Amino acid sequence: MRAIRCLALAAAAVIPLAACSESAPSGPQVPEDTPAPSENIAHGPFFPECGGISDQEVIKQTEVPGLVNTAKTSVGCQWLAGGSILGPHFSFTWFRGSPIGRERKTEELSRTSVEDITIEGHSGFIAVGDDPTLGTNLCEIGIQFDDDFIEWSVSYAQKPFPDACEVAKELTRQSIVNSE
Repeated sequence: MRAIRCLALAAAAVIPLAACSESAPSGPQVPEDTPAPSENIAHGPFFPECGGISDQEVIKQTEVPGLVNTAKTSVGCQWLAGGSILGPHFSFTWFRGSPIGRERKTEELSRTSVEDITIEGHSGFIAVGDDPTLGTNLCEIGIQFDDDFIEWSVSYAQKPFPDACEVAKELTRQSIVNSE
């Protein structure tokens, strides 16, 4: 008897309920037109692997010895101290056909400040993060190129460390110069 009740409940949950309405269309349903993807997408320059920045250059700029490139893809790289997630993080990401405004809005919701910036004639944003004990230890820079953008993220975990935003600016500048 219990099995029959369980089956009846299961069947009742699966059977769709229908509602009647005098305003329901009587003819065949025609889907609304949806805009086609834009065919006028303009991509920016090509960025070499890791934004054209070598592991040695990241170590030099960040002043963190023993950095390991733990993630290397066609659109980005990540460097961690000794390869560990505990510690400083440095990354380059290339966003193709993605709106920079959405990324900036996310930064505005989560960072201490977000300002406009121009590097090598290209505009974007610089986002700063402050830690109560470390001070300004995080800096992210996003730079727009037509319908693409790049982002460098510099995050320190312990003192002493150089100015995070100066490091992010220099890595961004070098990536722009190295683009094709």
